[in-house]
Formats: sequence, structure tokens, C-alpha cells
Amino acid sequence: MRPPRPAPAPPLRTETGQLLRLAAPVIISQFSVNALSLVSTAVIGRLGQAELAAVAYGNATYYLGFIVLLGVMFSVAPRVAAAHGAGDPGGVARAARGGLWLAALLSAAFLPLAFIAAALIEAHAPGGVRGDLASDYLRLYALGMPATLAFSALRGALEGTGQPRTVTAVALGSVALAALLSPALSFGWGPFPTLGLRGAAITTVIAYWASALLLARIARSRLPRVPVPPAAVRAELRALARLGWPIGLTLGAEGGLFTVTSLLMARFGPQALAAHNVALQVITAVFMVPLGLATATGIRVAQHQGAGGLHLARRAGLLGMGLAVAIMLIVSAAYVLTPRAVIGAFVNVRDPANSDLIRTAAAFLLIATLFQAFDGLQVTANAALRGLQDTRWPMLISLVAYWLVGLGSGALLAFTAGTGPRGLWFGLSAGLLFASLTLLARFLRRTRPGAQGAAP
Repeated sequence: MRPPRPAPAPPLRTETGQLLRLAAPVIISQFSVNALSLVSTAVIGRLGQAELAAVAYGNATYYLGFIVLLGVMFSVAPRVAAAHGAGDPGGVARAARGGLWLAALLSAAFLPLAFIAAALIEAHAPGGVRGDLASDYLRLYALGMPATLAFSALRGALEGTGQPRTVTAVALGSVALAALLSPALSFGWGPFPTLGLRGAAITTVIAYWASALLLARIARSRLPRVPVPPAAVRAELRALARLGWPIGLTLGAEGGLFTVTSLLMARFGPQALAAHNVALQVITAVFMVPLGLATATGIRVAQHQGAGGLHLARRAGLLGMGLAVAIMLIVSAAYVLTPRAVIGAFVNVRDPANSDLIRTAAAFLLIATLFQAFDGLQVTANAALRGLQDTRWPMLISLVAYWLVGLGSGALLAFTAGTGPRGLWFGLSAGLLFASLTLLARFLRRTRPGAQGAAP
């Protein structure tokens, strides 16, 4: 008996429209979430280079744990999207509740480690970096992690069911709150005390908790309210963990590359570290576009795969990758044409004391033009594979790409070949290039005609 022929694909314009309608609010949400960090960095940049370097060092430690745990939480969206595509409201409810339990367990494991890391930073910060400032900032900033992970679980559930605009509205509200409160607490505007660096950290924590609690209240009325036995929630929690830990290590491999690069950059002095932090904030802000597009791509792939349309999942994945690469090529032009305008969002470019910092940051951004397109390709390819619930091979690919190719070549260039801080950024380029091409090849193999949609 012949297998059933796949359903005919709708016009490419239809798939593009559906992808962009889902991606647009997701991208805005990504910008909003990242804008909390941008607001904080912009305020801290006005406090001084010592504060900016301290936050760069403290954030390097926090970011590694954050990106791993956030990666584990990324398992919620494909599980919800696959259940939604299959018309299973009970599966949606199980994945959402399991995601909240997963967020609670991960937070309980993270907070003690963050406080231990803060104590180590205070005792062993490199010369030129104020360990007291970095550790104090990290202790306060870490208190927002439970809210961040809960927000991620709820966001995955709402976006997986095709409701991204709700997440966008809440995220924008949190940015507005931070934009008003962060400078007020840092500089002591009006009746507020002058808290300096602590004010920026406290503001971010408040914004995280406010957005998580508001989204939880909204999700109660927007998601299926299906009775789920405790045993089913526990089973879903195990399924999310099995799917999520390779995602966490995958993102941790990439995030670890940037974290270790920041720690190595400290060896070149606080000015190089501050310039690295500014350039990293710029490319992170731009990265929110392909990251949001990747989230939408993964959801579309999961929905098609859940409905049995692997050929449609392949097309959705390739479409998302192509759009991400095109967008990154366009926005990278700003690094070359207007670097001072870009950097001016974070430091005072008119201050002669910042001239060396600006020059170094501009050099980093010029190197970033080499890898932005590959960064867009790798993040969408990774998300497309997550949509197929294929996470273990991408994890292995990322470990090799970032820790062997990226970090190895960067350290060799910076400390052996004599290229200095720029060599570390050339290493970032090499790692992202290897990852993007290898992940693309994996996706093409997993979605070729006759292949199975789920990873072996």
C-alpha cells in the first residue's frame, strides 16, 4: 500500500505572511526583554567606566547561568506548539504547567550558585575591575531569575498557541517601567534615593517580577483550562527536561564563548573590557531580530510537524533562515557607516576621556560585520531543529563550534599571534561560521523527503 501523498503546500506568500505575523510581535517582545538590559547599560554607562567594567565582569558570570537555564525553558514552546498543531488542548495545558514547575526547580538550583559566584568575584576580580561593585550587582541582579524563567514558560505557552501579542504588550510595559525607574534610583531623581549601580540592578529585578506576575494572570484566561492529573504534570516535566537540557547546553556553549571572551578581555584592561561590553550590547540588541524570527520559525516548524506536514516544516525553516540572514546583512551596514552613532547610545561620545573606548568598540563592531549573517543563520537553524524536537545533535555541534573552533582560534589569535582584543572577536566569527553551516546541513538532512520529523 502506498503511503499517503503529502498535502499540497500553500503558496510561499501565504507561509511568509503567517511567519511574519507571528514573528513581528515576537521580535518586539525580544527587543523589549533585551531593552531592560539596554536601559540598565545606558544608565550605568553614565555612572562611569569603573561601573561599566564591573557590570561587564559580573554579567559575564550571570549570563552563562542565565542562558543555559533559559535554553532549558525553550523546550516549552515546541511542546506547546506541537500539541496545538495536533489539536490537543490537554497537551497544551500539561506543557504550560510543567514549564512553570521547571522554572521553579531551576531557580532553586541557580540562586545559591549565583551568590557563591558573587563571593568569588569579590575576592578574585582581576586588576582594574572593582570586585565589590561586580559582586554587589550580581547578588541583586540574580534575584530576578525566578521571574525571568516563569515569564519564559508562560511566553512559550502563549506564543506556541499563536498568541504572541499578549507577551509583547507585557514586555513593553516592563521596559517603560525600567526606563522611568532606573535613572530615578541610580541618580536620585526627585524623592528617590541615589543608589548608583544598585539602583539599576533593583530596577531590572522589579521589572522582571512585574512582567511575570502580570503575564501569569493573563495566561490563566488565555490558555486551555483542562484538568491535568499531578502524575501527568510530572511526566511532562520529565519530557521538558529531556528536551530542554540539550537546548540549554547548546545555548550555554554559545553564551559560554561570549562569557569566557569577556573574562579573557579583562586581561587587556578595564578600557578594553568596557569597549567589549558596549559592542556586545549593540550586537545583542540587533540579534533580537533574528532571535525573534527564530522563535517564530521554530513554532511554525513544530506546528507543521505536529500536523504531519514535514515538507511544510522544511519550507518554513528555510524561509525563516533566509529572512534572518537578509536582515542581519542589512543592519550590519550601520556598524560600518555610523559606528559613533551606534556607540553613542551607551557612552558619551563627546567626552574626550571616552575616545579610546569608542575607537576600540568601533573596531569590534567592524569585526562583527563578518559574523552577523552567520549568527542569524545559526539561531534560526537551531530553532528550526528545536521545532522538530531535535536537540542533542545541535548541542554537540555547538560544543565543537564554540569551545573548540571559536574559543580556540580566538585565544590563539589574541595571545599567541599578537592581535590582542580583536583576536578574541575573530574567534567569535570562526565559531559562528562553523555552527551556522553545520546546523543548516543537519536541518536539511532531518527534513529531506522520507525522513522522520523527530530526532532519533
